[in-house]
Amino acid sequence: MNTNRIAKVSVHAGVSTGDMRKLHGTSGIPGPAAGTDGVPDILNVWKAAHVTLVRSYDWVSRLDTVDNPRSLFPDWSADPSDPANYNFDATDSWVRQVRSIGADILFTIASEIPSNKQPIEDLAKYEQVVENIVRHYVCGWGNGFTGAVTHWEFGDQPDFGTLHFSGIPDQFYEMYAAAARAVKRVDAGLKFGGPCVAFPLNEGPFREGFLGFIKDKSLPLDFLSWMWYADNSRDPLDFRTIAADVRAILDKHGFGDTQLLLSYWSMTGIPTAKFEDSENAAFIAAAAVYLQDSAVDQAIFFRADTGTDFHYNFRDPAGIFEADGSENARTSAFRLVGQTLAATERLPSTGGDENGFAVLAGRTANGDVIRVLIANYAIPDAYLIARERDVFEFQVPIGTERVNMSLNVPSRRVHAGSAGYTGYTLDITDMPWGQGRHKVVRYRADADHFGDILDSQEGEGGSITIQGTLAAPGVELIEITRSS
Repeated sequence: MNTNRIAKVSVHAGVSTGDMRKLHGTSGIPGPAAGTDGVPDILNVWKAAHVTLVRSYDWVSRLDTVDNPRSLFPDWSADPSDPANYNFDATDSWVRQVRSIGADILFTIASEIPSNKQPIEDLAKYEQVVENIVRHYVCGWGNGFTGAVTHWEFGDQPDFGTLHFSGIPDQFYEMYAAAARAVKRVDAGLKFGGPCVAFPLNEGPFREGFLGFIKDKSLPLDFLSWMWYADNSRDPLDFRTIAADVRAILDKHGFGDTQLLLSYWSMTGIPTAKFEDSENAAFIAAAAVYLQDSAVDQAIFFRADTGTDFHYNFRDPAGIFEADGSENARTSAFRLVGQTLAATERLPSTGGDENGFAVLAGRTANGDVIRVLIANYAIPDAYLIARERDVFEFQVPIGTERVNMSLNVPSRRVHAGSAGYTGYTLDITDMPWGQGRHKVVRYRADADHFGDILDSQEGEGGSITIQGTLAAPGVELIEITRSS
């Protein structure tokens, strides 16, 4: 019996449905810097992936509230008006790397964890230090940069038990207010927000309490940042689902103009997680497609580097490069997604679904290139079983600490099983260049291919039909280029 199931995919290349949304940020270190000299240079892959926004917090730019030689302001007894008292070198290297590929920067103001997470003692001095850091990266203060950082985020997972912030909520609120004043005093046009909520579906002081404080004090909140990992669902639609709930919460509390910034997203955020490379690759591509139709305004994937963590001395499985900087299926899926989003104009398509078989099509502004991304991902059967409670309880191993966590999660989509497609027939009609000649190149990311060219062919005419095998898990990019 023939068990092959072929998806019927169609793309209308003559009519744009609007701009492709550039939701392709990331975090990590793209090359060697002071203190991280052993990091391989992966900047060329970031550039090829058209990375748009990079978050600073995880490996550089920490501002500790206690003395620490690695902090941006190492000694709190020092004079904050003297540039010599700041530790900018490593962060400057990182900023230069990111800016060299044209990406914007989300600079996170937060302390190193787990040892330096205390609230600040001298709030006025803290505000002055933050202001000078902003001036360094925006106004050139202390041999700094001009306009290098556009987005400033305060906080990193303050609701994550006491692991990220050991003070009380009121102390956090006042630190946010001080940082907000500092950033806006430098340039009112800079984007400022926070606080990277770890558990966005949990009601509490770092959601309702935080929003209430900002509203009462008339403080800026240009964006609300939050994070989500799909450890307990392995569902690539999660990020769109959570974003709708967070958007509703903001609107309910009177923050209709505040954007949603997804500071971390990935299939898994647990350091002990196990998965197949190709499965994660297909998840990355499917989730990126679904984000296009979400309430998310900016999205930052965690994490496009080798996963090397210099604070806890382990290799995070969320890293999508090999230790030497070489690519795997996840790396190439991330790159193929970026190349698709760089097509500028989105095209209407049919044949995809919301259960892992995801389709996204676009064309360049001049109409010379069409790109169609197809991800074939299957949510594992174990994650299609309803939970007794929609609460995820887990333990996070951080150094010698074992931190128990509990977060609310959306109900599992028990009927979201894969359609079981093993291939596709892709019909592309109304080519922007009419009946002229074209070249078709197919790229693949799966267990056997790391962004390799599968095949290429040339033809002519205003429409084309392409047939291919694509079993789950796998990702394919079909690129059609106008020939002279």
